[in-house]
Amino acid sequence: MAGMSESAVENGAIAHFDTAGAVTKRGVEIDDAGERGGAAEVVLKGRLGAAPSAPHRLHCALR
Repeated sequence: MAGMSESAVENGAIAHFDTAGAVTKRGVEIDDAGERGGAAEVVLKGRLGAAPSAPHRLHCALR
């Protein structure tokens, strides 16, 4: 899907939920733990590793 970016998806979702009356925040506003190195980093490795059913426990190649 050429031309699609994270911000385009986020902006569309925020517009939709704003219209429905929901309170919205952008991803950078809720990353208070500073886990993302930048906007392009989508996997929060600390949270993923701490999850009880983390994928690396299901398949060793995901380490």
